[in-house]
Amino acid sequence: MRWKTAIVAMLGLLLAAGCAAAAETEKAYAQADVTFNQEMITHHQQTIQLAEAAAGRAGSAYVRDLAGKLIPAERADIAMMESWLRSWNETVPVKPVAAMGADLPEGDGFDRAWLKALSEHLHHGVMMAETVRTSGRHGPTLELAGKIIQVQNAELKEIGERLA
Repeated sequence: MRWKTAIVAMLGLLLAAGCAAAAETEKAYAQADVTFNQEMITHHQQTIQLAEAAAGRAGSAYVRDLAGKLIPAERADIAMMESWLRSWNETVPVKPVAAMGADLPEGDGFDRAWLKALSEHLHHGVMMAETVRTSGRHGPTLELAGKIIQVQNAELKEIGERLA
């Protein structure tokens, strides 16, 4: 009888451990992933606002082209991050009220000021992406963070050369 009790107890422990492991694998993301996606959505929305500010004010083709390239790429990332947050039943941020780039100078100084503002903004995005890569668990979020680091570092290098 003791053997049966021991076996039932052992099976119960194995079952409990299996359920705990299954629950852990079901939640394949961490709070760091949630926070990153929420903050990166806002960050991307600000990038779009900054890019939109260049639409009618940029003097150089480089600034116009870069701004035009940023908008669809950031929107695609936002849509993806919003879908992850919704699938996790997490809050999706709304568009920020304050418009980035509205305070930039008009005329000849716009391009240089815009490039400086964008550079600072992209640098902050790289730092955010580096942070989630050390503490996140969601594979697609980590892939997106890697892409952000690669693409934005390349843009930062190019902008730095333009500002030099």
